[in-house]
Amino acid sequence: METNKIHKVVALGDSITKGVVLDGSRYKILSNSFVDQCREELSLPFDNYARMGCTIERGLEILDRHEQSVRESDMTFLEYGGNDSDFTWQEIADRPDLQHYPHTELPLFVRSYQAMIRRVREWGSQPVLLSLPLMDHERFFEFVSRDMSADARQNILGWLGGQIERIRNYHDMYNLQLFRLAAMERVPIVDITSPFLVNTDYTQCLCEDGIHPSSLGHDMIANQILHNWKPLLSSF
Repeated sequence: METNKIHKVVALGDSITKGVVLDGSRYKILSNSFVDQCREELSLPFDNYARMGCTIERGLEILDRHEQSVRESDMTFLEYGGNDSDFTWQEIADRPDLQHYPHTELPLFVRSYQAMIRRVREWGSQPVLLSLPLMDHERFFEFVSRDMSADARQNILGWLGGQIERIRNYHDMYNLQLFRLAAMERVPIVDITSPFLVNTDYTQCLCEDGIHPSSLGHDMIANQILHNWKPLLSSF
């Protein structure tokens, strides 16, 4: 596949970009993640600095530690939002009467992501955003509450107004913001959400925790990036 002006790519993000999948009751690193597939197909070096559980604030710290690598790259993929839009569910289960907020509130998420985009661009690398994969809110709820008592689970449901799908609402809200950010900052974004939406059985593309893409999900993400490779090159 044609690479043209690209000689090196950097990837920053959370466990999705890291290639983490749920294997039974344990997490492991997939041997053929979407980053691995893109590296092989494009025959390009991909420095992957993604970390499990990473939020955008933590991502800024990691970015600064790898400034030189980013400066040496032509393109930097950024994938954040899944952890930022999540909550500390045990705290909600313990005190459902209190106000609870996502790990990174949306205004801070936007400011921090803007800072990351601008820093990458200032260092001479083209930032490219990745949207978020679809999530399965029912699987996700079952997973995060799997060790909780019936009362604790009920407390979370009460806080959600009896609507488990509200979990996905937060996820979708941050995902929509990514497209707005891409437009505001005039940077390309690869839509990796739509392949999950059009898949007739997208649950097969997610792990049992409802949030991490399975190996099939990673295949879809890789295909979407590769399909959009030539349009990405036009951003140079």
